[in-house]
Amino acid sequence: MQVHPRTVAKHVVYKPVVGALVGLVALSAVSGGAAYAEEAEDSVARIHELSREAEQLSETILNAQPDLDNKLQLLAEADKKYADDLAALEATTKQLATHQGAVDKYAAAIYMGGQPGDVSAMLTASSPAVLIDTLATQRVVDTEMSEQLRGLRRANEEAQAVEAASAESAAAAKAAVDEAVAVRGDLQNKRAQLRTQMAAVNASYAALPPAAQAGLILPTAAVTAALGPVAPIPTVGMRGLVPNARILADYIMATYPGVQSIGGVRADPLPDHPSGRAVDIMIGSDMGLGDAINADLQQQAGRFGIDYTMWRVAAHYDHVHVTVS
Repeated sequence: MQVHPRTVAKHVVYKPVVGALVGLVALSAVSGGAAYAEEAEDSVARIHELSREAEQLSETILNAQPDLDNKLQLLAEADKKYADDLAALEATTKQLATHQGAVDKYAAAIYMGGQPGDVSAMLTASSPAVLIDTLATQRVVDTEMSEQLRGLRRANEEAQAVEAASAESAAAAKAAVDEAVAVRGDLQNKRAQLRTQMAAVNASYAALPPAAQAGLILPTAAVTAALGPVAPIPTVGMRGLVPNARILADYIMATYPGVQSIGGVRADPLPDHPSGRAVDIMIGSDMGLGDAINADLQQQAGRFGIDYTMWRVAAHYDHVHVTVS
């Protein structure tokens, strides 16, 4: 049998090529498997690192929570002291007004009656009996006037002392609010970081094959406890709010956890806050949150009995003021 030279050459060349291809495929399989295994190992290492960071952050959050609880308790005490001082100030102001009214009445009576002195009374009296009556009446008026003046002086001194105490407790309440807001804000930031870390852990875990997932321990209880419910919004001046204002404040706290704090009853030249009909919703520098709250409340004005809101006007760029009926 004859063999064509070209056929021989073809067979000779074909065998090495086939062997090379088989070797290349085997090498690629080994190389791909090694790369895949290395990628899985990197993912597992990343999960371990993220989990460790999440556990540490969870511990930090849980350790910080008692500090916030303490700040909120101090705020509650400062708020009560301020409310008591405001009530005392109102009472002494009324007492002062009563004494001032009595003094003014006696002063007007003396002025209108042209009350004479002792010598004048003696010279003008028509009889000894009239003189005695005139002098007796004059002494009664003088005694009563002196007593009313002493009462006015005492009431004025007490009002000044109570006003000073009220100003001091107002400053203490504001400081307590600021401290609680700072601690709460820090906790919220840490919880946001923790949520981001846990999202990365879960995404990396889900991308692993079942075999690689087996045996991995992910953060659970500690993270759940650290994320927990959102810390309550610090409030001051909630005592004495009218029903509409109280309902509105509760709505804001339930709907907008990003609010920093809420203020209600306080001393002010205008009647809204002292009467319990106004609340200040503090939003800090988050203008978008202020816009959303203001728009929401204007749309629900009938529900809460809102008379008006003030937002993005002078002195109202860090809080939304709401006055209700």
